[in-house]
Amino acid sequence: DDGQADPPEGTFTAITAGGSYEGSHTCGLRTDGTAACWGNNDDGQADPPEGTFTAITAGENHTCALRTDGTATCWGNNNDSWRDDGRADPPEGTFTAIAAGDRHTCALRTDGTAACWGDLSAGPDGPPSGRFTTIDSGHHACGLRPDGTATC
Repeated sequence: DDGQADPPEGTFTAITAGGSYEGSHTCGLRTDGTAACWGNNDDGQADPPEGTFTAITAGENHTCALRTDGTATCWGNNNDSWRDDGRADPPEGTFTAIAAGDRHTCALRTDGTAACWGDLSAGPDGPPSGRFTTIDSGHHACGLRPDGTATC
């Protein structure tokens, strides 16, 4: 038990759980918009930066969040032991939603297009083109288009 199931006191507006065979962590957004994380912190995934956020998502051993200005920030493991995959290096721009997967993260830009970063070897070289209304990530990423059709 890494303490991932032992949240700190207080109230939250969002919660996310991530983890790997090495350990698990959990993060939440407090009612004031600040992030709190607990559990395994071997890679810094449970050590959020200062500031306020509108969304938070936990991956395998990294965590990402959207700041109140819409920019993405990530912390924790940025690579496997044998290569730098960039999972904690979000692109520039502003986003409306964010979803961390095992070793990657995807987010929706304000124009509805998707951006993904990190290890994309389990899927295409990048996200499909076009617009999306929602996106989610796990071992792979999927999104819903405005017409309700799903693309993974």
